[in-house]
Amino acid sequence: MIAIPFTILPPPLVMGLAKHMRGIGNFIAALFPGLKAELLQVDMEIPAREYAAAAAVVGISNFAAIFVIMVMIGIATATDLLFLSLVTGLLVGISSFTTVLMYPKILSIRRTRSLENQLIPALRQLMIELRSGVPLFQAMTSVSEGYGEVSGEFRKMVREMNAGVSQADALAEAARRIPSFRFRRVLWQISNALKVGSDLGTALDSMLDELTRERVDDIRRYGQELNPWVMLYMIAAVVIPSLGITMLIIVLSFLNIPVPKIVFPVILIALVLFQVFFMSFVKSRRPAVDE
Repeated sequence: MIAIPFTILPPPLVMGLAKHMRGIGNFIAALFPGLKAELLQVDMEIPAREYAAAAAVVGISNFAAIFVIMVMIGIATATDLLFLSLVTGLLVGISSFTTVLMYPKILSIRRTRSLENQLIPALRQLMIELRSGVPLFQAMTSVSEGYGEVSGEFRKMVREMNAGVSQADALAEAARRIPSFRFRRVLWQISNALKVGSDLGTALDSMLDELTRERVDDIRRYGQELNPWVMLYMIAAVVIPSLGITMLIIVLSFLNIPVPKIVFPVILIALVLFQVFFMSFVKSRRPAVDE
């Protein structure tokens, strides 16, 4: 079943309605030319125009639902909420539409990180197998287990080769569906080595050296990025709350105004939310390190 985020309608109903909006889907898909590749890279077997139409269905249905609910609340409370209902509905509808369109890209980024996390150890085993005189097909079979997403891609290539697809064609097809540029480079290098008849072990050895250098550079850049982020964290989570609360108490005491009791729980909740967001953000920026 196709995963459709932020929809109030069942995904099968969304996809059924999308089939009647292919004209709109064609127009939207033309505005996002990378959508077709992103869908392929996350194994969503659906045409780009239908997925774009599904995003439009989600946006329209969410807009209608929010608009109707807020209008009914306005009628029940004898309040004119028509303008607010329209604005809120438009914001929710546009946000839902954008989120659904960006969802394959988000999944692609996650899959890229998962692939690159196990890429170097898998290629190291592949190189050892090849230098031991094992044929490429058998070497690829040996790394089709134990390396997560990377093994899954090698299993697909092995399955295609068993079905009669040539090694070059299987590698080319894998390079089309894999979101990781580094993994694609490795497959291109293997394909080129097969075409010119050069030693695959030597080609993989050079690729491993290059990938290792890139990984070290990623870790070094991450360490450099942490310094300004730590400074921002200290300012936002330590300095501003402590000094802000102190100044608030002093100013209100001069004005003879009691501090509202709701202030401190609100500050505490805001600090907790900020720290959760900050930790998630820093974790998302951390480069993958081979286990």
